[in-house]
Amino acid sequence: MLAKNLMVYGIVILSMLFWSMTYIWYKIVFIELNPITVMTFRLGISGVTLLIFSKLINKLQIPDKSDFYWFIILSVFQPFLYFLAESYGVSMVSSTVSAVIISTIPVFTPIVAYLFLNDRISKLNIVGIVVSFIGVLMVLLEDDFHFNGSVKGILLLFGAVFSALGYALVIVRLTYKYNSFTIISWQNILGTIMFLPLFFIFDFHDFSVLNISKSVIINMLYLSLLGSSVSYIFFTYSIKNLGIIKATLFTNLIPAFTAVFAYYMLNEELSAFKIGGILVVITGLFLGQKRSVKII
Repeated sequence: MLAKNLMVYGIVILSMLFWSMTYIWYKIVFIELNPITVMTFRLGISGVTLLIFSKLINKLQIPDKSDFYWFIILSVFQPFLYFLAESYGVSMVSSTVSAVIISTIPVFTPIVAYLFLNDRISKLNIVGIVVSFIGVLMVLLEDDFHFNGSVKGILLLFGAVFSALGYALVIVRLTYKYNSFTIISWQNILGTIMFLPLFFIFDFHDFSVLNISKSVIINMLYLSLLGSSVSYIFFTYSIKNLGIIKATLFTNLIPAFTAVFAYYMLNEELSAFKIGGILVVITGLFLGQKRSVKII
């Protein structure tokens, strides 16, 4: 039992590590490719690879007709809306800021649970939300409290946060019946189908495989195979074994991982004020997961 628990925790931490790296890989591929192109190929490579691999290891399930509707809703929330908002948001702000905003997903989970699952909101849930927002503001503001960033990018990233909350509500329903390989395979295939019209309308006329550098191709594969395949399979597996609240708690690690990677790999600024903001966000996230006296 102990060995299995350690394996589950190791798997969920790895998924957070890969997800934190996606903000670095995004910055590299966006040098040459538009966000819609990146998402279309990211999901297409991931979806096809997972379908083949899942079939070979006999893990691929065919969704029941009654559940196909839920798979479509799942894919609309994520990857379609989530990745559309996230990719454009990341292209407008720094990797560290992006990761910090996305990491607030667990803070809003109790609110969604209250509205849609009849759960209660505790005092610490509310304290966690307030503390996390203070931390986010510290990361967004300069040391002199001057904001120097894209408001549109920030709003898009929060749009991704709320898309992820919708995704969480649907995926909990599907994990009781389908394995991780099945859910992520069909999710990414359906997401690719949703992105293809946008690719042909907006990006196809400017797209040329011959103009893509080796570095962009490698980082695109990282996004597809690690960011959209391995990470999601690991996270879905951890939801099934730990539950949605405990598994989502580990997203607290993403901004810390990303800040370090962005500092060393992209030379992004990491001042003491921003480090303090990241720590405040993480503190708020942990508080938001605790239970206390129910007030709503």
